[in-house]
Parts: sequence; C-alpha cells; structure tokens
Amino acid sequence: MPHHQPDRGLLSRRAAIKLGAAAAVIGPRAASAAEYPGGPITMIVPLPAGTVLDLIGRFASMRFQKDLGQPIIVENVAGAAGNLGVARAARAKPDGQTILYSVSGPVSTNKFVMKNMPYDVDKNLAPVILVGSSPVAIVVHKSFPVSTLPEFIAYAKAHPGEISYGSSGVGSPQHLCAEYLQALADIKLLHVPYKGAPESANDVIAGHIPCAFTSVSLAYEQSKAGEIRILAICDDERTPIAPELPTIRETVPQFINAPTGWQAMFVPAGTPPEVIAILNREMNLVFKDPDLISRFKGQFTSFIGGEPDAVTKKIKAEGDVITSIVKRIGLEPQ
Repeated sequence: MPHHQPDRGLLSRRAAIKLGAAAAVIGPRAASAAEYPGGPITMIVPLPAGTVLDLIGRFASMRFQKDLGQPIIVENVAGAAGNLGVARAARAKPDGQTILYSVSGPVSTNKFVMKNMPYDVDKNLAPVILVGSSPVAIVVHKSFPVSTLPEFIAYAKAHPGEISYGSSGVGSPQHLCAEYLQALADIKLLHVPYKGAPESANDVIAGHIPCAFTSVSLAYEQSKAGEIRILAICDDERTPIAPELPTIRETVPQFINAPTGWQAMFVPAGTPPEVIAILNREMNLVFKDPDLISRFKGQFTSFIGGEPDAVTKKIKAEGDVITSIVKRIGLEPQ
C-alpha cells in the first residue's frame, strides 16, 4: 500500500473540525460531535474481502486514520446480494462510529428485484458521499459484424431476437441497462444471465456468446488486444479514465440515469448532521488522494465526491428508470 507524507496541517485541521462541529450544535449533542470520532470506526463493506470495494475501503481507512487520528476497521459482511451488510449498518447506533460503504445494488437496485428487503434505504440510512462510478460496457466478440453502437442497433433491428447477450444475472445493473437500451432503441435481444460479470465477459472473449453487458474494467485490456470491441458505456458522461469510449447517450439521447455501477457511503439514519458533515468533508479529501486515484485507475473507478444529497439524487433518478424498466419487462421481485 502507498504511504503518505505527514500532513503538517493535521493538528490544525483536527482542531478546526472540532471547533466547527461544536459551534454547529446546541445542547447535549455538542460535546459528542465536538469530540468526533470518539474511537475506532467500523466500515461495513457488504462484499467479500479482496473485491475492489474492499480494497478501496481499506486504502481510505489508512488516509482517514492519518487525518483524524482514529482507525477505520473494515468489516466484510457479504451475503444476500449485499443485503446482509447493509442491514447490519442500518441497525447500528447512529453516532457516526459505523459507516456503510456499498455498491449500488443493495442500496438502489435490490428492492426492485428482491422480496422482503430487511431495510428501507430512505428510512434507515443517511447518505454521506457519492464515492465513485464504474461503468457498464457493451462488448462484442471480434468476429461480430459491427464496430459501433449505431451499427449494432441497425444489426439488431434487422435480426430481432437473434443476438444473445450476457449479464450478471436477472435484475443486475447489466441486465437492466440492456433492457433500457432495448426499450429506447426499439430492438430485441436474447438475455443469457450469468453468475457474475467476469463469467459473461470471458464467454464473449472465448466466442461462446456474441455480446455482453459487463464491467468495462474486465473488457478494456482485451479490447486493446483486439479480442473484443467495446461499443459504448452505459453512463451519462464519458469516463475520464478512457475518454475514447463513447456513451450510449451519444447514440440514444434519452439514455440517461441508467442503472450502472457506482459506490456510496452511508451512516445509520439519525446520525447527527454535524457528524455527517465531518465525514463528508474528510472523505472528500480521502478520495482526492493522488495515490488512491492512481492505484484504482485500472479498475475504472472514477472518484466523484461532493455533498451528501448527490447520493439521494442519484438513487431517485436511477430508481425512476428502474421502475419503468421493471414494469416494461414484467419483472417480479423474487
């Protein structure tokens, strides 16, 4: 892991944060907020150890500890498509000592495809920061007779229902992106669900299926080698990591707010707003760290940051799109 040089402004920043927090509150909350963080912080990651989310969380914890003097202990709570970890975070004490660092599925998509959700994101969690984005890509095998998304759409119109595509499973962001494109471009594809993005990407590379909606990080190097082609990414803007990759929106202008890969941090609902403000401020600094940005460039994670309400807006806009997709295809929660 990269090491950082000591921050000469560390003490002054700690003092400023504490003084600002104390001034922002009145009454019995003031002392606890002014002393935040009062001890080690638990960061719940609802995915297994070794995933990109886990590695980013562990890197962030080192920088956070250097800045605020308290360690962040990463706890991997995997299972139920991420729901187990999110549920644990939602039940935690709302004092800022527990943070949830999640991908989009458990906090945005799962409620549309899974019954009996053990939490309500709007009621049980409060957003801290929109961390980053890892876009979904449309890829085709090198032998497939198209080189661009407009050509793909034209080919699909001429061969309705004949192009099979892989995704990470029914209701996954990859599947929903594909359904969204079909609805807007008026094409029909044949869905082949896989257990995960690597499996679908590998089958395109091997020529077992002609197309997949998968993680751009899994496809980029193979596209450079000429084994597959990336036709477009399912995001509103081009990724700064590979700006040569066009977006679907450039061909289909209505393709906005598509369900795709992103990450955000939350705390239990009821956490004091001044504590959320401290976390937001510090995490914005963490995710501007040049070492972190460089380290995860190969994973196509673009770090975003900003205010907490950016997370709320993201979930709402994406949710409206998912609602329309689910209704169109008749997808029932399982």
